[in-house]
Order: sequence, then C-alpha cells, then structure tokens
Amino acid sequence: MKKSLYLIAILALTSILISGCKKWFDEPDSKEDLSYLIKTYYRYESNNHIYKYTWTYDGYKETGYKYYYDGQLYEERNNYSYNGLNASYDSYTYRDSITNHQQVECEYLDDTYRRVKYRKTQYYYPDHPQDNYIYETYCEYDGNKMMGYKSYQNGILSEENHYDYDGLRCTYTITDYNYDNTIWQERSYEILYLDDTYLREKSRLQTRKRYDSEGNITYSHTYYNVYDYDGKKPVGYQYYYDGKFSGKGRDYNYDGLSCYYFIDSYRDGEVYSTQMYEVEYLE
Repeated sequence: MKKSLYLIAILALTSILISGCKKWFDEPDSKEDLSYLIKTYYRYESNNHIYKYTWTYDGYKETGYKYYYDGQLYEERNNYSYNGLNASYDSYTYRDSITNHQQVECEYLDDTYRRVKYRKTQYYYPDHPQDNYIYETYCEYDGNKMMGYKSYQNGILSEENHYDYDGLRCTYTITDYNYDNTIWQERSYEILYLDDTYLREKSRLQTRKRYDSEGNITYSHTYYNVYDYDGKKPVGYQYYYDGKFSGKGRDYNYDGLSCYYFIDSYRDGEVYSTQMYEVEYLE
C-alpha cells in the first residue's frame, strides 16, 4: 500500500514538472520582445497642420484606433472581435459630410498580432455604391520571415511578390497590375532588419518605377531610409531621395515609454523645415 502511494506521488510530481517545463518552453512564443515597436500615441505638426494618432490594446490585440487632422476626427476603427488569431473590425473615414465604411476580417500568424496571414477588406462608398469593392491579401511565412505576398481586388490579381533573404537582409519586388493584367508599377526593396523578429528595420532602399500602356517607364525614383537604435529604442533617422540627403531625425529624448524628437527636412543641402514628433509606446 505504501509502495502504491509512493508511486502515485512520484507520478503526480512528474506530471507537475512536465507541465511546468512545457509552460516554461511555451512562454517565449507569447512573450516576444516588442518593446518600442507598438505605438499608443503619435503626433506631429507639418505645414501648419497637426496630425494625431491614438491606439488602444488588450495585451497585443488592437481594440481601438483614431486619426485626427487639425483636431477633427478623420478615421477610426472600432467594433473589434477576436476568436483566437482571427479578428474583425469596422473602419470609418470621414470626409466633409461623407462617411466611408470598411469591414475588415483578418487572420494573424501568431499572438503578437503583428504578422498578417490573411486580410479581407470590404469597401463601402454610400454616395458611390458602384465603387464598392473587396480587397484581399495573402501572406506566406517561414518562421517570422515573410516569404510571399499576393493581393486581389474583386478577385483579380492586383499585387504580388516573393522575398529572398541573406541573413537579416531581405530583397523583394512588388508588382502592381492593371485590370488587363499589364504592369503599371514595380517597387523593388532591399531591407536590413535589426534582429530575427524581422519587425524592426535598420535600413530600407526602395526603387519605384511606373509604366505607361506601352510598357515605357514614366516615373523612376529611389528612396533610402536608415534607422539608428540604442538597443531597441529608435534614436536616429536619415532619409535620401534619389541619392540626395533629404532629412534626418535627431535629439530623441525618452521619458519612460514616451519620446520626443525632431525631423529636419533638407533641400539643396539646407534645412527648410523642422517638425517635432511625440510618440508613446505600449511597452
């Protein structure tokens, strides 16, 4: 009898240890470091206009979003519903007396709710119902790496690309199609990520080309962004347009999860405007 009780106690203890180990190994999947990545507040002034954005969350799940232009509500998202990694919400944009409505359904890759596997957006224009349409996107991943992307408008292929990686460096081209399946735009990217979450960028080089109906290039420009960090904190930014230095972020001042900084815009090597930015992070 004592031997049986001893065996039962050992089995119970083993079960507890296994459960505890399983929880310990599972935790990193739901505890990915997203510090200084998810914004809850963002504000800046430019050309005598004020832009403000606010977000609310339940954990990492977005539960609210509002965008204000010069103090007037311009866009918001609400009516969120979550079922595991699936979510739905309504989005509204306000222009004068017109309210446009979008219904969104999406599936996320993981419980960071940063990586989208599928999104379906139904656009409704009450004053022009003939312009209503459905936009769908499909994303493929290898771990945290996005490997492929396709989008469809009313079931017709609109964009597609494939990603190639060399360590933390990623290259891809987004091809945009007309309704007759001809190419109207190509955007080529080379991105260097800060770490293997593939969420924080150290640099981004974009080349954009547009074509006419005959396939001739009508627009070609390059954009290059470089980001500096102190650990996970953004602390600097440089921007180049067609190879010319065009802007920089400077004087990042952190107070806990709040940050204030300035962005100077350059023309012909001289500063022609400066904007102050405010941002608050979730964690």
